[in-house]
Amino acid sequence: MSTLKDVAKMAGVSASTVSYVLNGKKKVRPETLEKINEAIRELNYQPNLLASSLKTNQSKTVGLVVSDLKSLFFVDILASIEAELGRQGYCMTVCNADNRPAREMECLNQLASRNIDGLILIGTGGRVLYDTRDQKIPMLCIDRVSNQNLLTVMTDNELGGYLGARHLVAKGYRKIVFLACGDMRFAEERYIGYQRAMAEAGLETMLWEQKSLDWEETCRMVQARVQTVRSAGQTVQSCGGEDGEFDAVFGCTDYIAIGVLKGLLRSGVSVPEQVGVLGFDDIAPSKFTIPELSSVAQPKKQIGIMAVRSLMKLLRGEEIREKQILLQPEVIERESSNKT
Repeated sequence: MSTLKDVAKMAGVSASTVSYVLNGKKKVRPETLEKINEAIRELNYQPNLLASSLKTNQSKTVGLVVSDLKSLFFVDILASIEAELGRQGYCMTVCNADNRPAREMECLNQLASRNIDGLILIGTGGRVLYDTRDQKIPMLCIDRVSNQNLLTVMTDNELGGYLGARHLVAKGYRKIVFLACGDMRFAEERYIGYQRAMAEAGLETMLWEQKSLDWEETCRMVQARVQTVRSAGQTVQSCGGEDGEFDAVFGCTDYIAIGVLKGLLRSGVSVPEQVGVLGFDDIAPSKFTIPELSSVAQPKKQIGIMAVRSLMKLLRGEEIREKQILLQPEVIERESSNKT
């Protein structure tokens, strides 16, 4: 196995110079840096990270607590985080909170007890009582704000709700339902944006709610709603008429929207001709539903990159004054909302 001294000998520099370059503590001339990098590649040199962490008290490891590893939205963000951490010379260790706030706390404490440099929380949305100041470990949140005092990287949910509803209005839908799940703050923010777009269009708002993100639960609820409308002698596509009719459903997540699609199709309702459907997140299955699901896309890759870069600033002791870093969503139009 090659050593640091072997790299130094091949590059024609001192071992201390190689060490300083690897640790980012010293700048050298471009030609010298190229010789060192060439020697590292030629010898397939792998730094001893354990020895380095003992010397610098840095493990080059970041701990991540994820509310639900089954969520494809979070999986996409994790992939982006891992790639950016690798570019920064770090690796990560992941703990699954299984959508339970109590488990989330256990994960945070478990990771804090290890030799990690920083923490990233993709939380359950429950209030985090964990005090990072006691552990002196830099920490930030992604997506769901768990503690107002923590730096959070997230999509502008209110803007996403506004853009999504405005898209449906532009496509000719008028009786648009917003379907929320649980008491999550992100759902509330998306609903506020939806309300603003509906008010601008002079349209009434309609809110349906359910407790979970379960596809089958959503499917059953939608089937029941369709049956109720039909039992009253109404059509599930009217732009006017009695309360209860609807011609579009805006799901607060793609999981909800996919359940809506399933319920409508099981009920014999044509999408998007009779009822349009829009989701939020733009997870991979949105491209494979029949019809393909339109969605308000979150910039998942950018979220991961921005989170890592912000955490690196915290690790360097730099001050970040803003408590929320908001990224911009965009509507991805596919078949489920394109009736015109």
